[in-house]
Amino acid sequence: MQVTAAKTPLSKKSKERLFNSASVPPEKCIFCKIVNKELPSHVIFEDNEYIAFLDNHPFNEGHTLVCPKKHGETVWDMSQEEIGGLFMLASRVSKALVKATGADGFRFVQNNGEAANQIVPHVHVHTIPVRLSDKGKWLDRKKLPPEDMERIAQSIKGFIE
Repeated sequence: MQVTAAKTPLSKKSKERLFNSASVPPEKCIFCKIVNKELPSHVIFEDNEYIAFLDNHPFNEGHTLVCPKKHGETVWDMSQEEIGGLFMLASRVSKALVKATGADGFRFVQNNGEAANQIVPHVHVHTIPVRLSDKGKWLDRKKLPPEDMERIAQSIKGFIE
């Protein structure tokens, strides 16, 4: 049996970072490129601080990503006020998703670091509408045609308050 040493905790003076092999600077970040309109997306909400757009490979129809526009990899890169704003928008989006899709509930998923399955190194909250038939199931990602994505985005936009 091989014994490995436990990781040493960070000192209070060090910059706290989580491991993410996909780390990139903002100019190479896919979500920053969406924010800067360099890549297409199905935006359902946008203001000066945040953006919400459909996930390209959703777990369910209407699966939306809510992101700060300012690049940061994890919530540790955000102030408490920014985190609060992010989740307040995620809550608004969740209401629109449930109304637009006829869902019975919703999930918030927010991963930090590669060990937590964070794939894109830019803070984001997955807001996923779910049905009672989804209860207890692990959902698989889907690929929807662009016309369905646009229809879904327009429907959700109509319910954003």
